Parts: sequence; C-alpha cells; structure tokens
Amino acid sequence: MFGRLLTFFFCTALGLTMVPAARAGSDRDVDVKLVLAVDASDSVENWEWKLELDGIAAAFRDRDVRDLIAALPHRRIAVALLVWGAAYQGADTTGWRLIDGAAAEDKLAAEVASYPRRIGGGTAIGEGVAASLQLIQAAAYDAPRKIIDVSGDGLESTPFTDPQIMMPEARRMALAARVTINGLAIENEVPDLVDWYDEHVKTGPGAFVMKTQKMENFATAFKAKLMRELLPELSDGTAPGQPAPSPAKRIVLGSAR
Repeated sequence: MFGRLLTFFFCTALGLTMVPAARAGSDRDVDVKLVLAVDASDSVENWEWKLELDGIAAAFRDRDVRDLIAALPHRRIAVALLVWGAAYQGADTTGWRLIDGAAAEDKLAAEVASYPRRIGGGTAIGEGVAASLQLIQAAAYDAPRKIIDVSGDGLESTPFTDPQIMMPEARRMALAARVTINGLAIENEVPDLVDWYDEHVKTGPGAFVMKTQKMENFATAFKAKLMRELLPELSDGTAPGQPAPSPAKRIVLGSAR
C-alpha cells in the first residue's frame, strides 16, 4: 500500500495522471529504452543468478511498477535483458520487448524468470555496456531517455589475451550516444563495490548508483532502482518526494554498513 501511495505521489508531483489518456506520437515512440545488463560471470553462483532473474521478473509483476509505466506520457517502454560475462563469450540478449500493459509485463516477467544461463567467465563490464549500446542503437523505437542498468557483484576483469572494451572507453561511448548508465552494486563479494561503480560505471545525466549488500535483497533493490529510472528526470536527477542524494547520487539498500 505504501508503495502505491508513493507511486501516486511521484506521478502527481510530475504532473502525470494515473488515468490512461490517448497515446500521442507514432508506434515507435516509447518513454524509455532500457537495457537490463545483468552479471553472469563466474563469481555469480547459479542460485544467485536465479535470484537476479527472479528479482527482475518480480519487479515487472509489481503493481507499483505497472502503475508507474501506465502513468508515463506514452504509457509504454522498451526493455531488453542483456546478460554479460567474459569478453570472449559476447553477450546474450532477449532482444527488445515492448511493455505496454499487463499482458506484456507478464510475458516479459515469465521470459526473464526462465532465461537460460549461457554466459560465464570473467567480469567484462565494459564489453557488456558496449553490447548494450549497440542494442540501443539498433532498437526500432524512439525514446527521449536511453538507459543501461548495470547490475553486478565484482570489479571489471583485466584482459589477459584478447583486447576488450574497458569501462573508460565504454563510458565515453555512452556519453557520445547520450545514454545514461546506472549501477546496482551487489556487495556480497567485494566490499565497497558501490564506490567503484560510482567512479567507474555511473555515466550521464541523472545517473546514480544503488547497492545491496546481500544477493538475497536483490529484488527489493532492483524494484527501487527501476522505479527511479522510469521517473522522468529532474534537473538534479532526483524524483519528487525523494531526499536529495549525496554528491555521489547513490542510494543504499540492504544491510547497514
């Protein structure tokens, strides 16, 4: 109940309505193009991988998230799941899914929850971001906001043999393409990973980093992150009703330090 009231407050403060209105624009128009770039490197055990996917699926089944999507100007978003790991393996993706109501949300949730794990190896975050950028460029949708949502539990791996795109270059590519990169740092392996994400992953207008200290809290953290990403950005990157962020613009979820 509190979450639904908070959603209503956010939407009201933004001048949005919870009552569906006529959709303007072409069939290509969506409010957000969002790539969910999920860590499947070897540091993520199979039970943790399942928690990641189940957490994403739960968010798209959640009433608060659905109300928020329905309150956006076009009432629809484009979402792609992209799984990354070692650079030499490439990325694995569902491709784009148009989310425009309960049926599409249910279908995406079911697809994500049962998505097979075909990626492993090292933690090539830059390669995952580069693949996400290619996906955004190829999307058959137009959106005022383009976001890559990176979640992971480790630092970027240093390549041993094959050259790979590292985060400094990936961030430059994202800035050139006007794509925002947000981070969800899972600190079950690396203490203070949120600080590394804040310095090396977060990119673009309104970008932010959140953390959870346990993989078991991933679903709660992911829902909060998704809702913040879907809200239209204000000048300081915060949403109405949210406290002003720290200079690093990050929110902490899960266990206290």
